[in-house]
Amino acid sequence: MRGTAEGRAAIVYTGNAEITEWHYVYKSSRRFETGSAVWASPALAVIAGRPMAFIGGYDQTLHALNLVEKKVVWRKITNGEIQTAPVIGKIDGLDVVFFSSADRTVYAYVAYNGRQSWTKELVPPSPTLGDVHLSSPLVFNNKLYITCFAYDKSLSANKQEAHLFCLDLQTGKIYWKLLLSTGFLSSPVGFIVSGRPHIAVAARRGLLQAIDVSHKIPRRRWSFQMPHEVLGSPVIITDTDSPLLFLGSKYGNLIAIDAARGKERWQRMVGNWIDNTACIGEIDNRKIVFVGSHDYRVYAFDSQTGDILWKTALGGEVFSAPCFFSLNGQPMVAAAALDSHLYIMDARTGEMVNRFFTGNPVWDKVAKGETLWGSPVALEAGNNSALVFGSYSDMVYVLPLVKECSLTSMARSSGTLWFSLLVVLILFVSIILPIILRLPGKSDD
Repeated sequence: MRGTAEGRAAIVYTGNAEITEWHYVYKSSRRFETGSAVWASPALAVIAGRPMAFIGGYDQTLHALNLVEKKVVWRKITNGEIQTAPVIGKIDGLDVVFFSSADRTVYAYVAYNGRQSWTKELVPPSPTLGDVHLSSPLVFNNKLYITCFAYDKSLSANKQEAHLFCLDLQTGKIYWKLLLSTGFLSSPVGFIVSGRPHIAVAARRGLLQAIDVSHKIPRRRWSFQMPHEVLGSPVIITDTDSPLLFLGSKYGNLIAIDAARGKERWQRMVGNWIDNTACIGEIDNRKIVFVGSHDYRVYAFDSQTGDILWKTALGGEVFSAPCFFSLNGQPMVAAAALDSHLYIMDARTGEMVNRFFTGNPVWDKVAKGETLWGSPVALEAGNNSALVFGSYSDMVYVLPLVKECSLTSMARSSGTLWFSLLVVLILFVSIILPIILRLPGKSDD
């Protein structure tokens, strides 16, 4: 979720330190395997006056990066891939980084020095235990919530279970766990309805559930069945009397759901998959929902009516969650696409502002649905504003948005792709197709 319930994924830094371009790479003995994230989405925080990024990936390591001094403050190695974004919360006034690993464990480390606060194993080890997937943690209502899917392959058990866990923020003690599905679960999001705290979680098979967590025993408030598989997490407008949830599906639906009743408010279709999380930004006192699709476009919808305000074509399938932020007072949206580019757009109009070339993948070819993707986050710092992005090229990039950046000069215009496709179509229609039509058919003899 990378930040707020609205998926905003941006922090404000008011210090005077200069943020410059940085390409961070860490060579470990681990080898990348298709199906995992090269780098997961980072989380940003200002720790002891310095902006820092926290990010993990297939190297099984969480990296704490000082964005001003361009150095690693600390690293922590786990026993599994880190596939989701960390979250920064507070324990007794101290900033703490909470994150999960495929080793079935939730970790809590002090943000400024990497001192361990606690660790908690959610699933006991077993020789027949298969895949275990933990979501991004959620710090909400002074507790930590996280989802966990585990697959036991033994003939006797042979069970696939996905639970929502509630943990004590200070000690990691498990208060309760609730079985929600037999498959993958999204990251949880928290909201308040009628004064009561709730958690919303989407199952991969499309079932969105709202859980009332105001009592010692959690209670399901409502459920909503999406029309197709869900690959992202829900986001929510929280600062309103009638909060709205937004969730996209693999079928291309974006649906607004009344968070109090679990009823559809509106539904819109885009041209292809929505395989990541939307984000919500406020422009001129109006909440706007931004979402990327595999039809190469980023969309902006009015949150109350579902009206399309704009859609902008990029140079490839949009795999990342959009990131909404402010650049010197102007609203912006960033998104990454499968043409190995990171794009910056004017959030009011969708007009392209800038683009960065973020390197080729570490594997031979890109096939949608075969791997996991990280998304960009923004540091709002006036003339020192920057994006932080873990690319599938195995680099973590700190990209200044106002100063010169080497990756800008390497970027190709998204219009180049569309022009190339047009040229191919013209050549096919004018040359190849007539030749095919003139070929003699097979004789009936």
